[in-house]
Amino acid sequence: AVSAFQDAIKLDPTAMLGFYLLGEAQLEAGKPDEADAAWTSGLSKKGTEELNSRILFVLADLKERQKNWTGAKDAWAAYQAYLQSHTTVKGYAATAEDRIKRIDQRIKDEKDYGAVKERIKAREAERLKEAEENAKKDKLNK
Repeated sequence: AVSAFQDAIKLDPTAMLGFYLLGEAQLEAGKPDEADAAWTSGLSKKGTEELNSRILFVLADLKERQKNWTGAKDAWAAYQAYLQSHTTVKGYAATAEDRIKRIDQRIKDEKDYGAVKERIKAREAERLKEAEENAKKDKLNK
């Protein structure tokens, strides 16, 4: 499928649809970076407003799956702005708003968890040191 869509793009490199489908095929093939590149290229091509919004949606979703939180927030905001400026396009504006809120919560949770991870690391180091000291004492007692 990937090679077929690449051939289609060669036939009409100005059409957005080929890039969208190539991105879908790349993602299915387990190549998210190539999918991202195809979709990003597709945004600058000719296509319907619906297809443009679809590409913005899948890009935002992909960035979120890749845990690129800043990129995902920006992509969801771009999708939301596109829907607001193109009122005839059917889309999922509430999804964008919800995903942005969830990403903000995820960023906060990761920041808060950073302190917990440091405490766990310090405790593990203390336990390891204590275990080494106990091992030395056991050798001396024999």
